[in-house]
Amino acid sequence: MSDSDSEVPLERSISAPDPEEHTYEDAHASDPAILSEPGSPSLGPGLVPNILTQLSFSLDSFISQNLEEELTELPVLANQLYNNLLQDITKTKHQLRHHVGSTKRQIRHQVDSTANNLKSQIDTSMLIWKQNMKKASVVRFIDKIAFTLGMFECCCTPWLVAQYPEWIPFVHTLQTVVLIAVRYFIYKKKSFHYFLLDMCYFVNVAIILYLYVFPQSESLLGAVWLLSHGPLAFAIITWRNSLVLHSLDKVTSVFIHISPCIALYTVRWLYPDPDHTRFPSLKTLDTLPTTQSLAAAIGLYLTWQVLYYVLVVVRQKEKIKAGKRVTSYTWLLNDDKGGTISKVAHTFGEKYSIVTFMGMQLLYTFLTCLFALVVYRSFKLNTVFLVTLFLVSVWNGASYYMEVFSKQYEQQLNKLAAEVTNAVAANQIAHDQAEHRQENQQGEHLEQLKEELKEEQEPTPKSVSDKKTD
Repeated sequence: MSDSDSEVPLERSISAPDPEEHTYEDAHASDPAILSEPGSPSLGPGLVPNILTQLSFSLDSFISQNLEEELTELPVLANQLYNNLLQDITKTKHQLRHHVGSTKRQIRHQVDSTANNLKSQIDTSMLIWKQNMKKASVVRFIDKIAFTLGMFECCCTPWLVAQYPEWIPFVHTLQTVVLIAVRYFIYKKKSFHYFLLDMCYFVNVAIILYLYVFPQSESLLGAVWLLSHGPLAFAIITWRNSLVLHSLDKVTSVFIHISPCIALYTVRWLYPDPDHTRFPSLKTLDTLPTTQSLAAAIGLYLTWQVLYYVLVVVRQKEKIKAGKRVTSYTWLLNDDKGGTISKVAHTFGEKYSIVTFMGMQLLYTFLTCLFALVVYRSFKLNTVFLVTLFLVSVWNGASYYMEVFSKQYEQQLNKLAAEVTNAVAANQIAHDQAEHRQENQQGEHLEQLKEELKEEQEPTPKSVSDKKTD
């Protein structure tokens, strides 16, 4: 077989259609109804992209529609979630607040209960302590201790002045702070703490300022010297300060009037500092300049007087008038005994009594400061003056012991004797009553015995009838 013969059938087999195969056109020619049916994807490769496009579009539509629905529902869900979360937080907050409040109330109740129990225990202890402190034996023991300490102080101060004068300013300051602090707490309970605003306390503060803050000030030295050796020192005589060693109040009163004089006396005459390096103001002040010193002293006094009048007399007028506070002015001006100071202060009437008293006090301050100028110039005169003040306070204390304290002691003895007499009388009455009851009981017992004997001696009616029958 040649090559041409073999190629013809192969080409024919490729190009000629198979009689058994049918095309879409053949089916259309044979059956026109096929036009109404949709074409099958498998019927032609041209329909595959359209189907994919439709599927893609349908899928996009489905996804976009569902996504839009989800996006529409998302704010609602978020808002609902936020509201639920907010409600949970609010609920938790209320629960925590309730729990914290309940815990706080429990703790507060426990604290209040503990505080009340502690306060009750303290009040009970204080009541027992006060009752024990009021016992005669305890009072006498405390008075003995106070008397011993007071006497020790009276002995130590001259010894320190003679042997260690450089310690006197410090000792004076320490004792001043302690005694005034103790007096404040004692007077505060009695509403007497306005007494601590008087001039003597003001001068004590000024002296401490001079000793430690302004030792170079000549004006301050002149002022505190005149005021301490003038109105403060003479107050021991004027107000009859008494050195009653077992009374802290009376010892403090003597101290605040005489101790400033002793401190400045030591600085002026006995302080071991010949170059005056500790107190430079003493270098050029062998004598106090009269005008300058008086002006400084009166100026310091008027400063205190103005402050006292504004802060106490004016601003605390209602409390003082109502009796809630007591001052030295009201104490002196309302003297029930009608003292000389009260009578003179009321010369121009009740309305001007305080102003009149202030004028009297200013005159008193000026006159006593004149004497203090003279004392500054003489060591011997200064020494005699301080010894005299001490003796006056001792004399006043002795008068108190002999006249006041002895009377109180006598009254206590009389009271004790009356109590003993009443107790003896009560015992005698009880003894007499007991004897009377005993006699009555014995009499009743004797009567009972007599009756029993009579009953035993008299025959009964039955025994008599028996005898008759016999």
